[in-house]
Amino acid sequence: MTASLSNLTALAESQPPAPSTPEEALTLLDRLEESPSSSQVMAALGHFKEALKSMDDISRELAREGAVKRLRVLGFASPGRIVDAAMPPSVRPSSDTRGAGSIAFQDPELWPEAVQGNDLLGRIETTVSRYVAMTPEQVAPFVLWILLAHAHDAFEISPILAITSPDKGCGKSTALALLSALVPRPLTSANITPSAVFRVTDYFRPTLLLDEADTFLTDSEGLRGILNSGHMRSQAYVTRVTGDEHQVSMFSTWTPKAIALIGELPATLADRSVTIRMRRRSRAERIERLQLHRLGDMEDLRSMAARWASDHLDELRFSDPEIPAGITKDRARDNWRPLLAIADLAGGGWPRRARESAGRLSAMAASDTSVGITMLEDLRALFAAKGNVKLVSEEILAHLHAMEERPWPEWRDRTPLSARQLAAILNPFGITPIKWRQENTTRRGYDPAHFADAFSRYLPPVPPQAPQPSSESTCGNFSSATNDLFASTFAEDNPNGFSPVADVADGKMAIEPGSATR
Repeated sequence: MTASLSNLTALAESQPPAPSTPEEALTLLDRLEESPSSSQVMAALGHFKEALKSMDDISRELAREGAVKRLRVLGFASPGRIVDAAMPPSVRPSSDTRGAGSIAFQDPELWPEAVQGNDLLGRIETTVSRYVAMTPEQVAPFVLWILLAHAHDAFEISPILAITSPDKGCGKSTALALLSALVPRPLTSANITPSAVFRVTDYFRPTLLLDEADTFLTDSEGLRGILNSGHMRSQAYVTRVTGDEHQVSMFSTWTPKAIALIGELPATLADRSVTIRMRRRSRAERIERLQLHRLGDMEDLRSMAARWASDHLDELRFSDPEIPAGITKDRARDNWRPLLAIADLAGGGWPRRARESAGRLSAMAASDTSVGITMLEDLRALFAAKGNVKLVSEEILAHLHAMEERPWPEWRDRTPLSARQLAAILNPFGITPIKWRQENTTRRGYDPAHFADAFSRYLPPVPPQAPQPSSESTCGNFSSATNDLFASTFAEDNPNGFSPVADVADGKMAIEPGSATR
């Protein structure tokens, strides 16, 4: 007995002491080399977890911060979530350890049985249609996006779900409330700062649901830039200097996002979105009023969605759905690719419905051209009407001010577009006003030759004009001979260079201007 006790004591003394400080615990992660395997990371974090059990709360938080920084240096996209998964329960972010008003999430439990995608999407659609008035082409991407939020990490592109309306009372907030009951880790906010977006995204990876965005998004360039960055996984980062030592840190912005607002999203965000334009329901449209206590009844659907996504992540990750040929913009094709992949895997009528919605909603989005593109369209038509000659700025502005259906007559504060504002619109396209001498006067305006590159890059080709019908097909050789005789006779008395054209339909001879004018 004495010998055995001695052996155990010697063995215990030979073991290195357990880490007692955050710095000692972090040395367990220093053994990880660049691009470690998952088994190496799990083993290192397992030792790290055991080391934290004997520490107080402050030491644990310091150790956690250091672990997040180390994993970020190793190239992990969401080090905060990885470290939190390995932390002892007492230091994980949860409602048990954080004060009132703090963020807390509870991940959905996976449904115990395998789920059929077609049936699941049908159930979600039935639930959504009970409370929100949407057209069939709108509800399809709405319910598909719910599954995208659960399977988010399977994709390289994260399209924003934009829910817009021309006025209040169209159901946007109700739609967001439904999303909050059906997506994983919902975080709903009616106002948010840029730093809150990237910090909460990096730490929690929520499904971000922004309501009333028209009240704060337009005036915040920083916030728009951060939301834009989360569209592509490889670029979903922002860089900040943090801490007293001014350490450069990267924060992930990769997370599902839905934005509701009156009006339209800013152009760069709209370009990264699948947009559902809601309308105030008509008297003929019957829906139920959503009672907030009913949201808990949707937990089964959320669990089913989580199970379906978990079972099909690999299939979605390597999917390559066919995109409708009518969607020509690269970014629009990227936005619809995840939704179409989910529809294809779900089966039933969803592949067809998803593509019909994609074609129609993309066509509507394509009509929402930017101010710059609209200006190019108007100026191309003006130059063509004027014979593609140089035009002075005053003539261009007079034409634009007369276009009542365009924004130019009341550009800013109900005042017409000015020459300086016109130049500012054209400058991003590499087009600037020029000066030239004409009739002993210095003119200032624009040369259509300088627009050729922008026209070719940003506008569709001008459709070719239909060829004029040949007079020979109607009148045969007699008509041809008659025209030839008329032309030779007319030329003798035609010093101004007009050319004869036979108008067979009227039985008259029309004269078409040639190079000369009068």
